[in-house]
Parts: sequence; structure tokens; C-alpha cells
Amino acid sequence: MSEQSAVSGKNRDIGVLELVRESLVAVVKEMRANIIHSSYSSIIYEGHDFSCALVSADGRLLAQSLDDNPLHIFAVPHSAREIIRVFGGDIREGDVFLHNDPYTGGTHLNDVLMLYPVFSENKLVLFAAARCHWGDVGGSTPGSLSGRVTEILQEGIRIVPTRISEKGKLNEAFLELLFQNMRNPAERKGDFKTMLGTSRKAAEHVKRLITRFGAEKMLSSIDELMHRSEQVMRERIKACPDGVYYAEGYIESNGNDHEPIVARLKLTIDGDRMIADFTGTAPQTKGPTNVGPSMAPNAVCTIAKAFLDPKTSINHGSFEPIEVIAPVGSFINARWPAPCGGMVEVKALLDSLMVAALGQAMPEMISGALKGGANHTLIGGNDPKWGSFLFYEYPAGGTGASKDLDGGTVVRAFSDGDFNSVQSIEVVESSLPLRIESYGIRENSCGDGKNRGGFGMRRCIRVLSDSASLSILSDRNVIPPYGVMGGMYGEPNHFVVKRGDSLVQPSAHPGKVAGFPLNDGDIVMVETSGGGGYGDPLERDIEKVRRDVSLGYLGAGEALRRYGVAITPDGNVDAQATQKKREEIRSSRVFLSLQLVNAELLEGFRRIVELPRAAAARLSVADGALIEIVTREHASPRAWVRVVDGGGDVLRVDAATLALVAGEVGDRVEVRPVRTAH
Repeated sequence: MSEQSAVSGKNRDIGVLELVRESLVAVVKEMRANIIHSSYSSIIYEGHDFSCALVSADGRLLAQSLDDNPLHIFAVPHSAREIIRVFGGDIREGDVFLHNDPYTGGTHLNDVLMLYPVFSENKLVLFAAARCHWGDVGGSTPGSLSGRVTEILQEGIRIVPTRISEKGKLNEAFLELLFQNMRNPAERKGDFKTMLGTSRKAAEHVKRLITRFGAEKMLSSIDELMHRSEQVMRERIKACPDGVYYAEGYIESNGNDHEPIVARLKLTIDGDRMIADFTGTAPQTKGPTNVGPSMAPNAVCTIAKAFLDPKTSINHGSFEPIEVIAPVGSFINARWPAPCGGMVEVKALLDSLMVAALGQAMPEMISGALKGGANHTLIGGNDPKWGSFLFYEYPAGGTGASKDLDGGTVVRAFSDGDFNSVQSIEVVESSLPLRIESYGIRENSCGDGKNRGGFGMRRCIRVLSDSASLSILSDRNVIPPYGVMGGMYGEPNHFVVKRGDSLVQPSAHPGKVAGFPLNDGDIVMVETSGGGGYGDPLERDIEKVRRDVSLGYLGAGEALRRYGVAITPDGNVDAQATQKKREEIRSSRVFLSLQLVNAELLEGFRRIVELPRAAAARLSVADGALIEIVTREHASPRAWVRVVDGGGDVLRVDAATLALVAGEVGDRVEVRPVRTAH
């Protein structure tokens, strides 16, 4: 073959690869459009809480839209492999499968997967997959999600791998059993039919592609595309500095007690491989803050993809160089009967650990932490006029700041996908006994920094029924989202009920509410967190601070206290007063020398640091206070204070804390208290 012919043949091969790749993505995008336009649940057609994908015959992810929910990227193939394992060679054309079991690859019970096999000449080629959040799947409270459950049976119907259509014949008895154990069964049936019709249409498109390319050529092209994705990821990992990086974070409670739950990450980069080891993470809990085996790989792989290879298409090849160790029986790899409704909250914690750890290897990519999970807010009941009703939102907050940008205000984060911030007022008020009293930006909620985090939202919802109840499943209501590179934390989430002139706490555990009775006229007040800041707040451009004040995002008093910027009554900056205040703030910071203790400093799962009484007095903290050790290179680790006798400007830490700080004995570090909500 001549050189010109060889080049021409290579170009043709590349052309076929691109056609196959884009054609598969086009199928997935049409699946998305079909589900949005024909679903019955507002959480799907308004909130976009669903994902579509194509999965290989052996359970590998082939194609997913960049608009889809990243929570589902690893869960869909994990569930698919479990269905393949259970049914083996007994999968035939016309079969359809359902699955939502968290312990075998699902997310939480509301996310129901439909897996639809596509055949060519009696050979299984691939699966069309749709995973949609069904508004209710039974359980103890409307919407199935709440913060106070103690076992998965309270969260609804658990569907292990189940064939609901055999050779084209639906198992109507099984489906009726499912729907009649869910609130608003007509809506559930509608969403099921939407998924089924969407999957059938996807199968038709895939069969046309098989006719166009030939089954063998299409499948070999898919294998090549995955191989190329794997090679790209290996190259990107290899470009990172080899090393071991540590991060640690907390779920603030399981909803049944006030004890925080720790997750620990040791991230190793070794050549073209990445190993994420979560050994040391707390056992599964008796509350909803657990996940099954798919979420830790999902968090690790999606953050690695976002950091290292954000622009190429999504398929399983990108994840091959990444190993994840998630101890069985921990709250990040739970087993029956652990409830898993708080899957998004746990995933958000794991995301933040990956950002903190991988950000040490790639400091130019690190960003402040997010609001923490979904902020599931559910108001449901049975009303004589409206019948069975359910309001479900997962309100957005501020996103974290980064090297070049302030965080976004009331927008979805990069780890959320194409979700809406909230449902439109028109949809809520026309279909539910609710009225949106107000909706706007939560002033002063940002995490301060050279670049500040985004601001959260404030949304007030009046109840117009005397048969409603409130459930909330949220995190970072007590322990706020962290800042990075010296940046400050954002304000935590906050949920309260206004009843007349009084404010009523719906739970003793902030952010964890189950079936709190609401009266006609009550107002549910939702305030979401601001994002963590990036860099020293005293280095923030003064004009940017002035602009935030002029827009009403930040009060003038807060600008002075937090940024040292003095704003005059006419909205200008007093330069002399600003310089003086910034010098005052800078000189008031507390720096201590790291001192190593030859013992493990832990109380339960809380990381402990020891402070001499004089140092504790300088910080104005007492026993049990939460502090953070400020670093200018990555996220600031946190620990609880134990006040000890003695003097000296020292911070006594154990070896694990020293590793989290990435410091050495004798280093001078800034220490500051963290304001926690109770």
C-alpha cells in the first residue's frame, strides 16, 4: 500500500470513529429530550433529575450526555452489570429490567433504572438505559426521602434486578404491586411509560446505526473509542506529580444523634495510575447518610475526569486507570438494612475530598467547597381539593471560588449536571397548595476570599393546606463548606418554619427532618449555603467588595468586618480607613507552631488538636470548639479543640493531622475558629 493510501485509510477510520461516537451521543440526547417532554413528575420535566446512557453487553458505559446527572455515571453500568450477573445468558429480545437497589449499584430508592436490551440478528449488542427519579416510591413520608429514618424499609420499595417484561410481555401484576405501594400511582405509571417509550425509540435508533455501520464495525469502533479514552486519562494522570495526598471530611450527623461521621481519603498517584483509598472511613450509620458500592467510584472518577479530561466524551475507558478502595460495611459502601436516602449528601462529601486531595497535585484546579448535597426539601400530604400532592426541590446554593473566578450564585455545581436550581413559581402554584412568598439571594452568605464563593438563596414557601408535612434531608447545616488557599468557609444551610410570629425548628438535628406536621399558613424558610472562598480575603480587590455592597449582596458592616473595606454612606470606599482596618485584621490573626504528639488524637470520629489555655484564650475557643488550620496551598483541615494545661504558642497535633496539613513539626500555621450552627 502506498503512503498516500495508508494515510487515506487512517483518515477513513478516524472518520468512522467520530461518526460512531457522535451518533451514540445523539441517541442519548434524544432520549433526554423525550423524557423531558413526556414525563409526568415535575422533578423530571422541571428538575431534570434523570440520566440516559448506552451500556455495552458486558456492562460498560458507552455513551452519556454531558448534560446528564454525574451521580448516575458509575451507578448505571454498576446496576447493568448486576442485572447481567443475575440473568446471565437468559436475556432475550423484548425483555426489560428494573433496578433501584443501592446495595447492588443503585443510588437511592427513588432513582429507578430501566435497562432495555438491543439485539441484532439474535445477538445482544448493547443496552439502552434510563434512570429517573420517581417522586415517591413508598416509605414512611411523602417523597420517600427524610432525615430521620433508621432502615431502608422506611424509604420505599427496593427493586433488586427484576425482569418486568419477558419477550415483549409486561408483568402487569408486578407493576401494579409496585405502583399501588407508591403515592400517586398514576404519576408513577406515567413516568414508567415515558421510560419504556424512550427506551424503545433508542433501540430503534441503535438498530439503524447497526444497519449503517454493521454490528461488527460499530462494536469494534466502540472498543477503540474506549481504548483511546483510557490512553488519554493515563497520559493526564502521568502528567500529575507522583505522590500521596490526604483529605478528610465529615457528614455532620446521621439524623438520629449529633455525632459527626468521618470519611478519610488517601489518594496515590503512581505513574499513569490513581488509587483512592478510603480506609479509615466510619462504619455505616443507622440514619440515611449511607451509600452503596457505586458512589465512591462515581465520586472519584467524575472528579478525576473533571480535573484531568473535562472535554472529551464520557465512556468507561476513562475510568480504567483508577482504582477505588471503599471498605465494605462503611457508610460509603453500606449493606442491608442501612438506609441510603442521603446518597447525594455522601456523594458531595466524597466529591469535596477528591477536590481537596487532587487539588494538592493540581493546585491550579482546586476550588472552595459547595453547599453539600441536594438539600432535599419535600412538602406532601392529602388535601380535599388537591388530592395527594408532593412538592420536591433540591435548591441550589453558592459554588466554590477558584483561582480565577468568584463562585457562582444560586447555580448548580459542576458535579450536579443539568439540574434546575428550583422549580418555577408558576408550576408550583398551579399544581400544589403552596405559594412562593419570596425568592432571592441570601445576602452575606458567601465564603470570603481573594475570590469569594457564590451566595446562597433564600426561598419562603407558604403552605395552603392543613394536611401537609415537611421532610428535609440535607448536610452542611452545622459544619460549613470549606474555603481553600486561605479562603473562608461559606454560611451553612438553614431550614426553619415560620408559624405566625414564631420561628419553629422542625428537628433537633439541623437539616434532618421527617414528616414534621405543617399548619395552613406556615411558611417553610429555606436558606442555602454560600460557596467556600479562594485565597486571603484581605487580598480581594476593593472595587469588587464595593460592588457586592452596592448590589445588596454584602452589607457594609460585613464588608468592613470580613474584608476590611470601609464603605461610606454614599457608597464609596474610604481608602484610609480600609488600610487601617486591613492592618488591624491581619495583626489579629493567630499563628501557632505545630507540635507533634506521639499518640492518636481522636474522640470517636472527631479529629482532636490540643491547645494550651493561653492559645485557646487568644482564639476565644473552649473545649469542643471546631477550628481549622489554614493552609495557603490547599483546603484547610478541621479539628475539634481539647484545651490542655500549659502555655506557649503551639498547636499539638498527631501524625495524621500533620499529614493533612502537609506540614512539618515547627511550622507556623494560622489557626481560626469555625462558626458552627446548633
